[in-house]
Amino acid sequence: MQRIVNDWGFETLLAESGGEAIEKVRAERPDIILLDYRLTDLDGVEVLKRIKKEDEEALVVLLSAYGTFKIVVEAMKLGSFDYIQKPYQNEEIAFILMKAKETLKLKREVKELRSRSQRVYRCDQVVAESPEMKKVLELAVTVGKIGDTQALIEGETGVGKEVVAQLIHSNSSRFEGPFITVNCGAIPKGLMESELFGYEKGAFTGALGSGKAGFVELAEGGTLFLDEVSELTADEQVKLLRILEGKNYFRVGGVKERKVNARIVSATNRKLQEEVRAGRFREDLYYRLNVVRIKIPPLRERKSDIIPLAKFFVEEFNKKFNKKITEITPQARRALMDYEWKGNVRELKNIIERAVMLNKGNVIDSDSIATELVSICSGDNLMINLSSNGIDLEEVNKLLIEKALILSRNNILKDAKFLGLKRGALRYRLKKYEITVPNEEGERT
Repeated sequence: MQRIVNDWGFETLLAESGGEAIEKVRAERPDIILLDYRLTDLDGVEVLKRIKKEDEEALVVLLSAYGTFKIVVEAMKLGSFDYIQKPYQNEEIAFILMKAKETLKLKREVKELRSRSQRVYRCDQVVAESPEMKKVLELAVTVGKIGDTQALIEGETGVGKEVVAQLIHSNSSRFEGPFITVNCGAIPKGLMESELFGYEKGAFTGALGSGKAGFVELAEGGTLFLDEVSELTADEQVKLLRILEGKNYFRVGGVKERKVNARIVSATNRKLQEEVRAGRFREDLYYRLNVVRIKIPPLRERKSDIIPLAKFFVEEFNKKFNKKITEITPQARRALMDYEWKGNVRELKNIIERAVMLNKGNVIDSDSIATELVSICSGDNLMINLSSNGIDLEEVNKLLIEKALILSRNNILKDAKFLGLKRGALRYRLKKYEITVPNEEGERT
């Protein structure tokens, strides 16, 4: 058997007695154990007990030519994964091993998902200085504490909808359960039903021999977060509505009704009311999802969050790239504040990641900011608001020079050409407005 199993691609250990098997389990922690009932020192059931004390996660398959119904029942109660009656065919062993391998894979995926969901999310752990975002976070905490009420999170791509959903989950009674995220727009058409609900053995061509648990099942006892829910097709919307109304579902190809024991939180980057009016989204489903609506404002509407978020990401990527960046210069801050952030927090995070990764010093300056950010900070995009109180021309001049420096990447010669000034005149204004330019070789000073 060891030779055959090795040929199937498994790495095997061999024990010639129950005592030796227990020692090898303790030392090597094998994933799958094929255990004979008749051994030289102990019977298989006793060895099964001791193995489970050593490693509760191990999958044990009991083999016997002398097994009775009583032995089989006892083995299953003790946590045996399966039972094989001797004499057996090699194909039986192969089938059991493949089933055990798939079970291990699913268990590890669930364990990883549970591990990720165990991070406590509280308001004071989410970076937010703006009053608008603080209200969003407070509402998320409140929603988390009021039972399984449905919540719909709206906001542009990249604003942090998943963070808010995590906050709801972490402040709910389901905190110890898994937090499962499903991006409805990323799953290919036609696969959503089987991915969401799972499927039974032989449900369709290509289905796994042992069937597969769906996202609803993996979220048992926790929260199922449906991101970009507006991407669901009409048929998929009907199936989701059935879950919300009846709290039950069937696996694809299954006849056993299963109960839903998960809170469903959804999110969208579209205006669902407009989708309903256009006939692309079911009105009854919209009202089911939208018991509590949480609207996250885009980053450009909460500018006081930009620099705190940038600092937070600098610290995060300092650890990731083993850097020691301690400062973001005033010019770089001005560039960050003036940018439109169409990609919101996600875009800010990506730009800071590149800036930290490529930085050779300990300061993020305007040269560290990505080209796509700098390019919009030219004079053509400068917005000056006139009011009855007038404007400060000196402040406007200073702002023009700072923006030109960003565009020229602190090159004094280029900056002077942009502004139609001689280099000496520009130097005079730099000194007058107390604008500092990093000292480098060539035309920089």
